[in-house]
Amino acid sequence: MIPTLLKLKRKINKLRRSIKTARTSRPARPIKTSENQITLKGQNVPYVLRLNPRSKSIRLAIHSGGEFTVTAPPRVTQKMIEHFIELKADWILEKIAHFKKFDLARGSGSQASAPRKTKAQQRAEYLALKDKALKIATEKVLHWNAFYNFKFNKISIKNQKTRWGSCSKNGNLNFNYKIALLPENLADYLVVHEIAHLGQFNHSAKFWALVAQTIPDYQTLRKELKGVK
Repeated sequence: MIPTLLKLKRKINKLRRSIKTARTSRPARPIKTSENQITLKGQNVPYVLRLNPRSKSIRLAIHSGGEFTVTAPPRVTQKMIEHFIELKADWILEKIAHFKKFDLARGSGSQASAPRKTKAQQRAEYLALKDKALKIATEKVLHWNAFYNFKFNKISIKNQKTRWGSCSKNGNLNFNYKIALLPENLADYLVVHEIAHLGQFNHSAKFWALVAQTIPDYQTLRKELKGVK
């Protein structure tokens, strides 16, 4: 009787391992990418559309150089995507112009580069942008934390040279004032990164799993943010 039970238990365990292997080896649904164009305020604006099965909503991103990317769930129609883009037309055109101007200032493809700001200039920029930065950070924390539902204490804007953000053990969320200058996708990643620290005060696999729940392409955005000065 006992040998029979042992054999049955072994078969069950083998079946469980087979099911687990089949689940983990199942290929992820691919992200479909296409090039598109839309007219905003009389301007023809090209953009890259990424249909990501892991996306839960439509996200717009203006990258360094002015490249425009739209990420959306596959179930969303083209008409819905274009309507969403049109609603954000002013923001899109402003950001594209800003990053193209910034790219020219850096002397893209040449030896020229933008001069470094003095401490006084940086201080003036901080004072000019801190209220806008606080508004952006607060709105994004409330938006993304509606998903995580973590408790936090205070949101602050800092004038820091090397850090984009931080989370204290007391639940205080701090952000660099330059969040006001970031493309929306990088600002979203930055905020979610700090919110995730409310659940995992480390950079463990569990922490990155929290980030991936709302920002599935966080690895790409993390690298891009590191390149922003």
